[in-house]
Amino acid sequence: MNTNGQKQEKKPTNAQLERRLATAVLHIDRDKDTKSIFFDDKGLRITVTEDYAIIGTSAHQHVFNAITPSGYSRPYLYTKRLLEIALDNDCTHKDEKGNVSYSYTKLFAVLHAKEDKLEYNLCWYIDLWLSNIFTPLFDIDETEANSFIVYEQYVHNMARMQAILKEKTEDVTNLQYINEVLTSERKFVEGLQESVIFKKKTDEERKQEEIDALGDALAERTMEEQTKENGKEQQ
Repeated sequence: MNTNGQKQEKKPTNAQLERRLATAVLHIDRDKDTKSIFFDDKGLRITVTEDYAIIGTSAHQHVFNAITPSGYSRPYLYTKRLLEIALDNDCTHKDEKGNVSYSYTKLFAVLHAKEDKLEYNLCWYIDLWLSNIFTPLFDIDETEANSFIVYEQYVHNMARMQAILKEKTEDVTNLQYINEVLTSERKFVEGLQESVIFKKKTDEERKQEEIDALGDALAERTMEEQTKENGKEQQ
């Protein structure tokens, strides 16, 4: 018992910790070079150690080795650079209660305001890559819509791989590549029976979306005003 009468949780013994580590599917030690950041408005956590880069959301984590058989991992290097840029720039946000957190939106606003757009362009490119993590790519469900999305993603990926791996007998432009992907996708879905997977929204649903949009706009405006006030205080 502690001084407040609450039962204290027992700390695991060394032997218990060793057993947990031995049976753990994934365990990554923090080292002297470990750095981490959590973007509260994005629900995105990035952690980089000497050996790994971890990109985490509330639903899943992606772990990239620093070294692969072909050399340094590009996902590791890009993730590490994004983290470094975020920590080197003022992208913190203070809410009404005084809680300070990192803001993904503010990071891009700060970088975009700079005359030198090198860091902004790099982070924009990384954001395109990261956006795949926030798509339904990793979602799976039994509903008609989600089931079809899983199938559509499979078809799209197969079409992309065909276009990428196809033997090149001549130069291929960006538009030609896209056309090849779309052509392959159409071939995959030939004979597919048409059915409704997304139903139109009701009037109540549309009204609720408008209310939510107004709330988001108000929150964003409040954040901008607080950012300006914080800037004045620092001057």
